[in-house]
Amino acid sequence: MAEINRALEFLDFAAGAFYPSRMTKLSHRHLPFIFLGIAGLAVGAQTPAPRPIKVLILYDMEGISEATSAAYPKFGTEEYKQARVSLTADVNAAVAGLKAAGVTEIVVVDGHGSGNMSSPDILEDRLMAPARMISRDAPFDIYMDSYDRSFDAIVAIAMHAGAGNKVGFLSHTYSGRGIGYTVNGEPFNETMIMALGSGRFNIPLVAVSGDDELEKEIRRNLPWAGYATVKHAVDRSKAEPLARPEIDRRITEAVATGIRKLGEARLFQKPGPYRFAVTFGSEDAARDAAQRAGSEFVCEGATVRVDSDDFVEGYRKSIWLFGSGVTPAPTSPPALTPLRFWGARNP
Repeated sequence: MAEINRALEFLDFAAGAFYPSRMTKLSHRHLPFIFLGIAGLAVGAQTPAPRPIKVLILYDMEGISEATSAAYPKFGTEEYKQARVSLTADVNAAVAGLKAAGVTEIVVVDGHGSGNMSSPDILEDRLMAPARMISRDAPFDIYMDSYDRSFDAIVAIAMHAGAGNKVGFLSHTYSGRGIGYTVNGEPFNETMIMALGSGRFNIPLVAVSGDDELEKEIRRNLPWAGYATVKHAVDRSKAEPLARPEIDRRITEAVATGIRKLGEARLFQKPGPYRFAVTFGSEDAARDAAQRAGSEFVCEGATVRVDSDDFVEGYRKSIWLFGSGVTPAPTSPPALTPLRFWGARNP
């Protein structure tokens, strides 16, 4: 404080040496503060502007607001056509929330894999600017390989409850071939897999949309994340959506709030080592899955487990049990346009 007072006395003296006689004494007394303000502006002008926020939107389809039966997320059905419109509206509502919170770089990844090999499940030409889709020349794992350290946050749209949830609409984890999926004995859904994977790069998951059963799982495991409940799960085969304007409002608000509270978001972390366990509908199905996957897997009744010190490695091994993983890119004839991939396109 003494240093500040001496500086003000000096500036007061300097101002008195040259201020015009027509200035009032009050104006003269304000000059030191004017000089300090100008100096502060000069320093501020040299301070670099904050780096723009970069956000990834991952979307699925089971949690689409207006998907009310199992036919909606399946490529080739009449319901799938409407599901794409609803999905686009949900994602655009999230983009609106990001823009309202000041985000200028938005990347979108298709996290569903309906079987549509010619385009993403979203209507890409209707995607709100400045959002842009990820596409590559070979399949990639959307939960582990669709982001890097350049991202600041992740938003998950149209997600669903995890395997073992008996009420959540179309609940499963990664594949409907398993009726249970746990990590160290804890039920895991796909949103949690994404959040734990991105946590290794210090990227928090800040907002989610889906049904009211998934909301319970998110509140329990990622309580800092904004959540937009867009429909009520009647059971695993039926859901009741809200009205479209309310859906848009909820998604936009949850996403905008998630970004505005980015500084308060936490990383989803679980210490290793990890035991991944997938439960099948029968012991025969479990044995078949374990044999296909390899010798590292242990079959215990209808459950198959694999251990790993690393979460990503264990996750990648666990999905071998479904007979899938990241499907190799099909060979295309040289005369055809090279194929685009929006993720691991496994129906």
